[in-house]
Amino acid sequence: MTGVRTEEIRDFLLPDLGEGLEDTEIVEWHVAEGDRVELNQALASVETAKAVVEVPSPFAGTVVETLAAVGETLGVGQVLVRIATGSPSPSGTDEPKLLVGYGAQQEARSRRRRSAGRPLAKPPARKLAKELGIELAGLPPGSGPGGAITRADVERAASPVGTPGPSDNGHGSSGSTLSGEKAVPGFRGRYPGEVEQVRGIRKRIITRMERSRRDIPHALCTRDADVTELWRLREVLTARAAADGFPVKITPMAVICRAVLTALRRFPTLNARYDREAGEIRLLEPINLGIAVDTERGLMVPNIKDAHRLTTLQIAERTAELAGRCRSGTATPRDLTGGTFTVDNYGYFGTDDGDPIINAPEAAILGIGTIRERPWVVEGGLAVRRVVAFTLAFDHRVCDGGEAGRFVTYLAELCEEPARILLHG
Repeated sequence: MTGVRTEEIRDFLLPDLGEGLEDTEIVEWHVAEGDRVELNQALASVETAKAVVEVPSPFAGTVVETLAAVGETLGVGQVLVRIATGSPSPSGTDEPKLLVGYGAQQEARSRRRRSAGRPLAKPPARKLAKELGIELAGLPPGSGPGGAITRADVERAASPVGTPGPSDNGHGSSGSTLSGEKAVPGFRGRYPGEVEQVRGIRKRIITRMERSRRDIPHALCTRDADVTELWRLREVLTARAAADGFPVKITPMAVICRAVLTALRRFPTLNARYDREAGEIRLLEPINLGIAVDTERGLMVPNIKDAHRLTTLQIAERTAELAGRCRSGTATPRDLTGGTFTVDNYGYFGTDDGDPIINAPEAAILGIGTIRERPWVVEGGLAVRRVVAFTLAFDHRVCDGGEAGRFVTYLAELCEEPARILLHG
């Protein structure tokens, strides 16, 4: 016996995706209106506060309407897409398990293309309305099929010509100023006067930094190190890796990270957690080493799981792999959670020193400045050496200044004589 064919339009509400997010931005649609989709087929890629993830379809059918344009933000529980379902599977046939979704009781089902309180409009019209500050609910039925609101309808309802809308910010979408002059874009295409919505990664950064500065009593200690030998060593290691069939660049950062792991084993309070409610300081056995990565979307901190078990070669490989995933937007939530200690190589930008902020709930972070040639005293005389500044920010509730100072000094000594790393790591 087969099921009875029923045609109905189902509203698929944006799910939580198991990350506790409040909203998400549409990065890419994998389907278009009129496409046939199968259960668990990827509908769209969305950017959460942690990563870019794919949203699978909770049922099979035909896409009737997509309700958000690329670049638009949707809140959890808002309609993402409407799908017209077809015939059910024959009775007795096992159906695939849903990967995400709200289940039958939470689905908003309707045979109409217009849901209660949400006017019918194509994603481009919705995006334009949002940019111009137009409330679609306040507009009459549009000029599109079935009364759908079009871009032209939105433009007619917009503010008078020449008045900048909320997204113009004084320079317009083409980068022109109000005087008609062509504005010169700044870093990463930003213009003076722009208003940036706080969401996604930026929202996560703000939340973490506020938490860190509010809850953690930061303290700092700094030590300069002569890393001339380490600088030479990384060239030798890169050449040997290539000769052994591993075309990986061994950077000074990779060798420093190997030294950090050795130092953390000697000073475990810096790889710890403070539990205020339990009144406990937990010294952690695994070291999940966080690596700060600068991306187009903001600062991301993936971490190398069980980094203490890896060789210098493996650390170099994992660092490059994670950084690549962050910059391409394919880092997973697992990549970005669970870190226990962070290394921030702000020297990559030419910065000699800094004031790193602890990546809560971790207990410490190491800042690494630029490795520069400097005058340095060697055996009573001046010489030109490659020198770097290490700055340790630590939670003074967990670690005392004496231990933090000894840690950064030991780290510097390991990097000045990198052969010593082999004794312990």
